[in-house]
Amino acid sequence: MQLKSPFFIEVSTIHDFGRLVCAFERTPLLSFSFKSGKEDLLATQIDFLNSIPVIYYVKHSSHGQYLAYRNSNGNEDVAIVENIQNPAVIYSPVISVEKFPAIFWRRPKRVKNSNYEPIKLSNFQSLVKIASYKMIYEESPLPLFVFKSTKKSKYVVGTALNMAESDGISYFYYTTIPDNPLHCFIKYSSLKSVDPIFTNNIEEHGYIYIKLIKLSGAHPLVKVNE
Repeated sequence: MQLKSPFFIEVSTIHDFGRLVCAFERTPLLSFSFKSGKEDLLATQIDFLNSIPVIYYVKHSSHGQYLAYRNSNGNEDVAIVENIQNPAVIYSPVISVEKFPAIFWRRPKRVKNSNYEPIKLSNFQSLVKIASYKMIYEESPLPLFVFKSTKKSKYVVGTALNMAESDGISYFYYTTIPDNPLHCFIKYSSLKSVDPIFTNNIEEHGYIYIKLIKLSGAHPLVKVNE
């Protein structure tokens, strides 16, 4: 398969990045540390779009071997550390990269299906069910990304999913909310007739929790005109 230059998408903070690579993951995602010009970046790949890697990154100087993530009593801690010491902490290995292939830094060509196809859902329950349905098969829930809509009048909350592996189209299922959420997770119960709520506390039993990842700007692969 021919190597293609990736899409880069910036997340808002190191806490959003730590939540992305660690929270609820059966195996924490790898964090790659490298320079882009004079800036230090941490990045991870979580998807392909039309065989093009989709990479989420944050600007952060990473002087250490592991990204350490912990959520306790609604408080989130993220740090770059030298070794694994605390069994209550989730660790993502930090892989230091000196040089990538030259094509890595080229802007991806605008080819067919080079954006996610947006699908707006009627309610938040439907979005949470899409993000969590793989948990039935003991897989990790999908992250929900938060960013301003194209017209910047609302905030978009959504996740990418390709229902059929043979289908070249990847869909972005989303809904909109009026304000930027102040919390980092969504709490939901499939056993109770209550709406999903935003929360920072993920320790209450009997609920499904979905992580929210805030982007630094609009999602460059999702066009939502509202």
